[in-house]
Amino acid sequence: MPTTSHANSFYAASANDKGMRPALQENIKADICVIGAGYTGMSTALHLAESGYKVVVLEGSRIGFGASGRNGGQIVNSYSRDVDFIEKHYGKEVGAEMGRLAFEGGRIIRRFVEQYDIHCDLKPGGIFAACNNRQFAELQQKSKRQ
Repeated sequence: MPTTSHANSFYAASANDKGMRPALQENIKADICVIGAGYTGMSTALHLAESGYKVVVLEGSRIGFGASGRNGGQIVNSYSRDVDFIEKHYGKEVGAEMGRLAFEGGRIIRRFVEQYDIHCDLKPGGIFAACNNRQFAELQQKSKRQ
């Protein structure tokens, strides 16, 4: 039996839509069935629907139940390594493309929110934090370059 209550998280406490969705009881015809209603599943379903496919999304628990409902909800334009590291190890061309892709994701999210009038309390900005002296020194160096 699927779990239906969210783990304690900011998402669960602040979600604008806390409604439960009924379990699938009937046969549905669709071009594509997406399994999972997290960020990846919902984005995939929306992109496919925009391309003209009839899409159905199935979720075993609740929308945003897993990792999508447990993260900080920030649009962070980075990877676990910064672009400087990527450029150093894989070249400037790869670093530039990875940087472009990082910002493309944020643009797609903002377009979805505006185009589909998604009520999600989207706010611009973000936080860069240091958890130790080395990270603090790196942030200081980056701020001097900008």
